Amino acid sequence: MNDADNKTDKCQSATHDKHLCSLQYAGWHYGHKAEYKALVQDAAFICENCGRTAKSAGNLCKPLEL
Repeated sequence: MNDADNKTDKCQSATHDKHLCSLQYAGWHYGHKAEYKALVQDAAFICENCGRTAKSAGNLCKPLEL
């Protein structure tokens, strides 16, 4: 994965480290499968930057309600 996949340059949020793109880029989801599943299961938002979906808007850089 390259830096463009992380979209870090497009997100200026102080909580970017909690966003799915950042967590996946860091490999967090490999060691925290249950926690990751809880973040994405029953998704209500999609990120306009990367296309990932999440239950909470707070886990996305640019959330759009589904």
